[in-house]
Amino acid sequence: MRRLLAALPLLALAACSGQSTDAQTPRDAGEPTWSVPCTAGSTPIEGVGGLELDCLGDGAATAVGTTGKPLVVVLWASWCVPCQAEAPEIEAFHTAHGDQVDVLGVDTADTDDRGRWFADDFGMTFPSVADPDEAVRTGLGVPALPGIALVAPDGAVERLIVEPGVTTESLTEAAEAAFGLELA
Repeated sequence: MRRLLAALPLLALAACSGQSTDAQTPRDAGEPTWSVPCTAGSTPIEGVGGLELDCLGDGAATAVGTTGKPLVVVLWASWCVPCQAEAPEIEAFHTAHGDQVDVLGVDTADTDDRGRWFADDFGMTFPSVADPDEAVRTGLGVPALPGIALVAPDGAVERLIVEPGVTTESLTEAAEAAFGLELA
């Protein structure tokens, strides 16, 4: 019994460590319809370099980087329970501040169909790339999902948020502090 109790924290941590389980099954309702296109970044992100990943929305090869505006990189996956709680908060941030700050989702260690279903279920209007090999997560040094990187227009990572529980308000405050902006 003590071994089981001692293992519970490890099991909880593993829930968002990038490992999917066989218990997950794809939807029976056909193909997901979510298809938000991506915009390639022109300035590489510190730690990630000139990485290109497929856009989850349209499959186009997309350079992961900034486009001249501050960038919030959101690492998520359909199997990550805290990511499900944060998805509406990230979407609300994007809706409120997308004119001043770009948001790029990174569907991490997931399948494209599951990622598109997740994006569809949560009404995500910001682009996401597929990162089945976790290159962005490891390049940024994010230990597990969820994770958020606040990236300056020059590609410098100003702040990492690696604790779950991000809200629209807390992300707005973090972005204002990291980018020296007043977000309306």
